[in-house]
Amino acid sequence: MGTFIGVLGWKWTDTMAETRQLEAFQRPDVAAVPLELPTTAFHDPRLEDLLLRHTPKHGSVGLYVKNVTSGAEANVHGGQVFPAASLYKLPIMAEVVRQARLRRLDLNQELTIGREHWVAGAGILQARIGETLPVRELLRLLIVESDNIAAMMLLDLVGLENVNQTMQGMGMRSTRLLDYRAPNAFSGAGPYVTSPSDIGLLLDTLATGKLVDAAGSETALRLMEGKQANDWLGAGLPWWTKVAHKWGEVPGARHDAGVVFTPRHHYVIVVMTAGLDGQTSAESIRELSRAVFQYFEGAR
Repeated sequence: MGTFIGVLGWKWTDTMAETRQLEAFQRPDVAAVPLELPTTAFHDPRLEDLLLRHTPKHGSVGLYVKNVTSGAEANVHGGQVFPAASLYKLPIMAEVVRQARLRRLDLNQELTIGREHWVAGAGILQARIGETLPVRELLRLLIVESDNIAAMMLLDLVGLENVNQTMQGMGMRSTRLLDYRAPNAFSGAGPYVTSPSDIGLLLDTLATGKLVDAAGSETALRLMEGKQANDWLGAGLPWWTKVAHKWGEVPGARHDAGVVFTPRHHYVIVVMTAGLDGQTSAESIRELSRAVFQYFEGAR
């Protein structure tokens, strides 16, 4: 196949055989394929320089990137605390999956949507008070639909303190979930805060098959592969990549975080923004995603 300029702006040449390989590429099942991982991560100054060059000069932007295949990692303001927006749903998902793998709950058990779970915002359950849904479906709604009521139901199921303790145990020092019903819950940065490095650590746990075990990690990754309303990371990637991600936004903040899989690499990327308008933040996430992909894969 000849040389062409893709819509994302980089030039690459491939053969018919390579094209067929890309078309056939499937994300490896972390529960089925043994991962050959580096023993330790290492700081990559060239990667950090790349992130700095592509970081907007205004607003607040925090970045974390780790190549799970090689161990190379870098961050820019990775420890900065942001309103979590819907990224707070990732720790809830992780705790539900963790307890299910430990047989403390059954993903097929059914929960009833109560008035105490009602919250406004994202989701499709606001008009379905009194209906019963299995935990498995609530998990799907939590991630794919970013459903706030599903989040409250699952948070009540597994326990707020259990979520916080599990995240602390993973080393996520900046992540905090408060009871949204508490009088002071929405003061300051709001009831849910996190940092790029914290979310990156959680995603690395999934990508390396360590959410209790590989099967638990695979469950979480499959949820995150579902089609979502926004995919700013994916907008910066070629069609053949596979992305498991979660986006989130609240007034003044917009984030996307995920694991990107290619035939040669898989890597974690977290982009969190605040103080940028919607279009600028979306474009920044897309451009950072594209730059990181090109860095790891090389301009082809």
